[in-house]
Amino acid sequence: MKKILSLIICVVAFAGMANAQQNQTVTSGSDHTYTANPQAGTTADHYVWQLVDGADVAVIDLTGETGVTLAINWDAVNFTVGQTYRLKSQVVDDNACISEAVYVDVTIAAEAFVNFAAAATNVITCSDLNGGVSGGLADQSLFELAFTGGVGPFEVTYEIRDASNAVVQGPTTVPNLNNGDDLTINNNFVNETGADVDYTVVITAAKTNDGADVTVNADNSRTITVHTKPVITNLTLN
Repeated sequence: MKKILSLIICVVAFAGMANAQQNQTVTSGSDHTYTANPQAGTTADHYVWQLVDGADVAVIDLTGETGVTLAINWDAVNFTVGQTYRLKSQVVDDNACISEAVYVDVTIAAEAFVNFAAAATNVITCSDLNGGVSGGLADQSLFELAFTGGVGPFEVTYEIRDASNAVVQGPTTVPNLNNGDDLTINNNFVNETGADVDYTVVITAAKTNDGADVTVNADNSRTITVHTKPVITNLTLN
């Protein structure tokens, strides 16, 4: 009976520890908030927060943080990319008794970058007809994106500019993109100039899933060339 009871206690203790632990990956430089959730019936007086490295050494001093919510900027000065840190929280109740610690292990992902992939070539299409009817060739331009670092999925903002660099469409923000996904542009251009017209798709900004700014690399534009609409004047009737 003692052995069975000991086994039950060990299993319950292990399950409780597993429930107390969480894992998170954050982008270097991103801001996050953490809120302690005491069990119903616990009257909290204040909270104790600790942030330690893999050797259980404090990384930053959190002794002055006693509230239920803690804000952290995972900056590159204090936190090394690729390393995992443990954020621990305990509640002290109105009897001055302290709880077991709950914690989250936070891994730091590198700063994020984006550009068009080398496979994303320029597109040639035809002018739309009246009513948005396709005039031929590609109905959509698909430009593959390349992301490095950061926590995805990402959102990307782009503009479409004419030959004078004036913005003719956008800015448009597209969410839920990952490395290798296509930025999809509907080719709803009308060209009745009698010559080809070039439009440039330009990535202007991007963000990680946890709100950090993504650095836009130099390879951030692609061209859509729109052939002029051919014209038929009328029919000869006999």
